[in-house]
Amino acid sequence: MKKSFLVLISLWVCLLQPSFASDFIWFRTSTQAWKKSERPYFLEGRISTAVLEKLDSIYKKTPQTYTFYEKGGKLFAQVNCTLDVYQIYEGDSLVNKYNYFNRGYNCSSHFFERDGTKYLFGGHGFWRSHMDLLSFDELHGAWELIVTQNQPDDVYTSFVYQNSQGLISLFGESINIRSGLDEKHPKGYFLDWKSKVWKEVDFHIEGIAPEDLAKEWDLYFIQTENYGFWASTNGLKHIGWNLIEKETGKIFYFPNKNIDMGFAPTLEVIGNVLTYPLETGELKTLDLDEIRKKSKEVGYVKLKSAEAKLGSLWMYGILVLLIIVGGLWVKMILPKKKTNLAKREPIPQLEPIQALLPYSGQELTTEKFDQLLELDSQTNLDTRRMKRARLIKDINQYYLTQTGRVLIVRNKVSDDKRYLTYLIQA
Repeated sequence: MKKSFLVLISLWVCLLQPSFASDFIWFRTSTQAWKKSERPYFLEGRISTAVLEKLDSIYKKTPQTYTFYEKGGKLFAQVNCTLDVYQIYEGDSLVNKYNYFNRGYNCSSHFFERDGTKYLFGGHGFWRSHMDLLSFDELHGAWELIVTQNQPDDVYTSFVYQNSQGLISLFGESINIRSGLDEKHPKGYFLDWKSKVWKEVDFHIEGIAPEDLAKEWDLYFIQTENYGFWASTNGLKHIGWNLIEKETGKIFYFPNKNIDMGFAPTLEVIGNVLTYPLETGELKTLDLDEIRKKSKEVGYVKLKSAEAKLGSLWMYGILVLLIIVGGLWVKMILPKKKTNLAKREPIPQLEPIQALLPYSGQELTTEKFDQLLELDSQTNLDTRRMKRARLIKDINQYYLTQTGRVLIVRNKVSDDKRYLTYLIQA
């Protein structure tokens, strides 16, 4: 009788809650944990207990965290420490879009959608942490590695959010058990979404050194529509409830050290409003727009301007140096080069490069490309895609240092942009 009464009360509370019109609709819980709230549904009725029961039955032996989001009227769920992605249909049916069985590589990854494509970012496995970016191939039901430049090695953090320009990752830990690496990471990075290049950022809060903040990084972080929000009890100045405006990078401080949302069995985010149960069972609603109005601006996150200026000076200096050296080369060395041209030693080449050189000027299909690089024996499509991406990166970096250009150029097939061809330009 008491349980039925609590369910009725929860239903009444949900019906009285305002409906928020927002593009950011997100929910997180874990195996069996959602039952503690004794609610009939979540996200204003979008997620039923029947859906959660089905997930629990699949992951009963290895309990996991479930992350849901809605986009374009479609509801998806990603399961932590797996590459499984479910779409939830009418009638509470679940369909796993991932067609393979890989585990353990992406624990605590960040699951999101951008421009119609699903992504997983970062995570950790048994031996190391990483900041790999994976995109989901809807056609083949597989995850593909997105190659980025200047990617930090062996770093993971929960402090990740997006804005219109790219992805921001702050602090965290550097872990690689094989090399004995296990330490706090004091830096922050920005991934430029267009160029896929990682750049360092400045993270500044009044009265706190970034190194001290990284060492005392005891917090709970969550992303909402317009903010990166964290709650902490570490006692540092201007640290409690903090907001980062995702587009401006401004950091705000509100004097509260309550982190109930970090321990709650369920957490809903619609727009900038958080909803979660307290230990008493009462539903707590936290409107970050209201918190922002009452907060004090205390810092910022932005690209390192000094680094950019220094980079420009280096570029100008190198350009002038190249002009001077080029003039001397033309005047003094070129005549000797012409007489010794026939004796010039060939550029040392890797075996995969030697396999591709005979196809210079040709566009290879994925099948032919994999055959030449001896990847076709790899039956797992996920593993093959990751190996292919890493091999292309290594080949192009090596060839660029030797010849001044990349060897392999990936092009989308004009008739069907889901497929790629590989242009060899020796």
